[in-house]
Amino acid sequence: MGCFEDIYVHPSEAPYQTLIELDRYQANLVVKRTFVSYRDLEDLPASVGLIYCVRHPFDVLTSSHPETVDLRPFHVTMERWEAEYDGLMRLRQVQPERDITYLRYEDLIAEPDIVQARIARSFGLAPATLFSRDANNPIRSTSLRKWERNEAFRTYLRGLPPSFLERVDSFCREFGYDNSAGILTTESAE
Repeated sequence: MGCFEDIYVHPSEAPYQTLIELDRYQANLVVKRTFVSYRDLEDLPASVGLIYCVRHPFDVLTSSHPETVDLRPFHVTMERWEAEYDGLMRLRQVQPERDITYLRYEDLIAEPDIVQARIARSFGLAPATLFSRDANNPIRSTSLRKWERNEAFRTYLRGLPPSFLERVDSFCREFGYDNSAGILTTESAE
């Protein structure tokens, strides 16, 4: 988000309430959500714009993180994934008229400047630097679709409970993700 003009990006993850406390000269203030922001997402004031980033659930469910690598094989648990999705559902239920700008991680990687233009239109922003030319944030596609190339990841995903995989399937349909690796079969979704 630092690639836009007249914008302040808070340097660390913070709850949305931080926006109220910031005393900045820039017209646009940005905070990145914390790992528990989904818990009160439905309380987000209507005056706060929202970019809701999504990523293929199988990439999310098989990703690792330095903070949790010694605790469990994958960073995001089923319970966490469901809680995040539930947070979005609560927001939609409580604020059905809210304008949400959805951003697919994969689209950002594939077409960063097109995504940037879409964000600019949604929020009335002017790009200062193209996403594709941001030296501080190089585009890396290495984290995309690792689960398709890793049999152990696919085995893990196929072993997830059918009721959970049904929710994943619903999410995939809503956000245009495919099931090219056959994880979500009719057998596993029953």
